[in-house]
Amino acid sequence: MDNNDLEKNIQEEVVSEEETVEDANDSLSDETFTYTIDNNNVNNDYNKNTYDDNKSFIYIFIGLFILIFIIVLLIILANRNSNKISGYNDIESRMVSGAKKYYEKNNESLPIMDGGSVTISTDTLIENSFLKPFSEMVDEGVSCSGYVSVFKNNDNYAYFPYLNCGDEYESLRLSQKIVDSGIVTSGDGLYKLDDRYVFRGEYPNNYVKFNDKIWRIIGINNDGSIKMIYFDGKVERSVWDDRYNSSRDSYVGINDFRVSRLLEYLKKIYEDNTYISKNNKVLLVKHDWCIGKVSENDALISSLNICSDVYSDLYIGTVQVDDVLIPSIDSSCSNINDIECTNYNYFYTINTGWTLNSSSDKSYIAFSSNNGAISAKNTSVDNYVRPVININSNILYKSGLGTVDDPYVINY
Repeated sequence: MDNNDLEKNIQEEVVSEEETVEDANDSLSDETFTYTIDNNNVNNDYNKNTYDDNKSFIYIFIGLFILIFIIVLLIILANRNSNKISGYNDIESRMVSGAKKYYEKNNESLPIMDGGSVTISTDTLIENSFLKPFSEMVDEGVSCSGYVSVFKNNDNYAYFPYLNCGDEYESLRLSQKIVDSGIVTSGDGLYKLDDRYVFRGEYPNNYVKFNDKIWRIIGINNDGSIKMIYFDGKVERSVWDDRYNSSRDSYVGINDFRVSRLLEYLKKIYEDNTYISKNNKVLLVKHDWCIGKVSENDALISSLNICSDVYSDLYIGTVQVDDVLIPSIDSSCSNINDIECTNYNYFYTINTGWTLNSSSDKSYIAFSSNNGAISAKNTSVDNYVRPVININSNILYKSGLGTVDDPYVINY
């Protein structure tokens, strides 16, 4: 190969290498461009996701704001309703205060006989300036009327308001609240028996808070008064009677309630404020207590004639035999001696003790109750005496559902 050919080959190799480098650079340039495009796509996706996240956050914020607004609105409406009821309760209190002032100046108009009552209208209180006109106490357009009933209890007087403001408000008596809660014909609950109401079953909602203690409502009497038994804690003991019985030639007692130690004891716990405070005694009413005697053998509950003898001059008593037996809804409970009477009976949880009724077969026997069962015992035996009372039919309902956790509460 001559020199000219060698030089030509060298130049061709140099050109070939330069083209290779340019191709490599062009390829690198293409790859770099492609990478730059991919990076822009990633940035676009990131920005899009961030935008979507921001939109979601805005939606969540708006949703929370609406929820909070609804909750606040409901609270405001509930408070308005509560304040309105509190306002009417305040008017009821003003009615009582006005009635008391009226009778301070007109005490000759108060009832004289124990258990007697009088009623004074709100119109009379307003006319005599003992109560503001309703137009100054209620919203515009609301029309109200009412009265105050006054009952004499020994040397004290109990005042019960009744206010009617149409659809806006009406005073609610406890007895009416209980009836409005529902009457049943089977299972646990309030039954209508002739002209009265009785709680029956194992778990009826008949709890009430009275005198800062828990009682259980036995029923509603035909005059609207509420009969109930002390349920909160232990009770004291007493003999039914321990006098000398000539027929037995022994101090075994005589089962005549009118001259019994039991009657003495019941009057004593009333006078001593043992279960009812002095202030709350004015809420009690005297009622007929059925003290008739019952046969110890085959005495059908459906034909018990315990109200053939009635004692009325008493504020605190104890249970009658039928108070304990009627609550059982066991169909096999038909006789006072049937142990099935303890079934489906809330008295199963109450250790009652002495009843007001005694035996018509033996002069020294009276009936006792334990866990819903009735048994005959010697009157001279020391036994529990669980108080039973009747509270005024005009007592107002304040709150509660009658359950063990949310008992009825009176407004007085």
